[in-house]
Amino acid sequence: MKSLFLTFLAGLGTVSAACTLHAAEPVLGVPLVQAAKGDAKADAKAKADAKAKAKKGDKEEARDPKKAAMQKKKELRESGVKNVRAKSPSEWPHKVPVPADTQLAEVKDKPGSAGFTYESNNYVFESPVELSPEGRKTIGRLFECAFAANRAIAKVLPVERAKQERGEKKYRVVLARNMQEYYSKGGMQNSKGVFMQQVPDDGTGHPQPFQESDIHSDHVLVPFDSVGLNEQGKLVKNDIDTHTLVHELTHQNFALNRLGTWSSEGWAEYVGYVPYVGEDLDFDRCYAVILNKAQKADEGGQLNFNFTLEKFLRMGQQEMYDCMSAGKNSYMLSAMLITYFVHLDGERGLKAIRSYMQALREKKPHDEAVDTLLEHYKGGAALQKDFLRTWKMKKVRQMVFAEPPKKK
Repeated sequence: MKSLFLTFLAGLGTVSAACTLHAAEPVLGVPLVQAAKGDAKADAKAKADAKAKAKKGDKEEARDPKKAAMQKKKELRESGVKNVRAKSPSEWPHKVPVPADTQLAEVKDKPGSAGFTYESNNYVFESPVELSPEGRKTIGRLFECAFAANRAIAKVLPVERAKQERGEKKYRVVLARNMQEYYSKGGMQNSKGVFMQQVPDDGTGHPQPFQESDIHSDHVLVPFDSVGLNEQGKLVKNDIDTHTLVHELTHQNFALNRLGTWSSEGWAEYVGYVPYVGEDLDFDRCYAVILNKAQKADEGGQLNFNFTLEKFLRMGQQEMYDCMSAGKNSYMLSAMLITYFVHLDGERGLKAIRSYMQALREKKPHDEAVDTLLEHYKGGAALQKDFLRTWKMKKVRQMVFAEPPKKK
């Protein structure tokens, strides 16, 4: 068993140097009495600021779904996302609303729990502080909406899912008040959330079958800020950036599938890019978001790969993460592959991704599942050619792969 952190990096950041605070010294030429008065004023101002900050921390406004929806639509427009759609398979989700019966209730006197414990239909949340009513409502509705979105995909594709009614085996979520606490619990630097689980490795970088009985032992770790809360557990953000959070929840929802790295990250990215508009995960806008992201990655030279597309389909976890470290956006490529199979290649693409996932569901080796997918294209070279042609038509023009080996 080895620990696998399936994390979406929020972007490279810089770590600021630690500062040492020194006692204030009087400025040369200023009388000591005047300096003392200045220190007293500074102390009074600091106390007033702290009091105002504490008071502000107690303020909370109810989340307005209509206002949040308007903010999200404005944000999408300003980022260059156009109102374009791709053809979706029959029964593919359009808008997935928050389930009507969603509640997040406190569970008191839960054995072995520290802090506060809350439960919704499919999740159990562990929080270091009591969550406000509005905070509970917002978190519970977002998480259950993500669960419903993944369940909707499972109605179209052979996604191995845990049973809906799990009793004590609900998905586990651990909340952290701030980033320091998040890192101390195992959160990765520059991340906004992480799915943490123990995964049996088959020796090739791909997971062995993961049993439903293991669900309770994994968890998603989330800092308060990622779900719009302040350190007091109160809601302070009306619109929440849900990409990373839904990405990690999708990893958790797909955990039983033994997906290869490209498809594991591809599905997590795809669902993560579905915008949370008000209280709907709007699948109809997902393609437009991914297209916009792909065009920007292409313009930035992040889709120039020194391997073939077939090699990418067979890559283990570490190889793919090394690509990201080298400035090649393998996460974006994974999302583009899912988009290609589901939306851009018609019935052939849907059959290909379905056969791949069905092979994994039948516990076939990963390379054999890839072979099953490639049979629909008569090999990796033909798939690579059509994949490049299709995205070139969508103005992703600079993407390149290594040339496939010629048949002897």
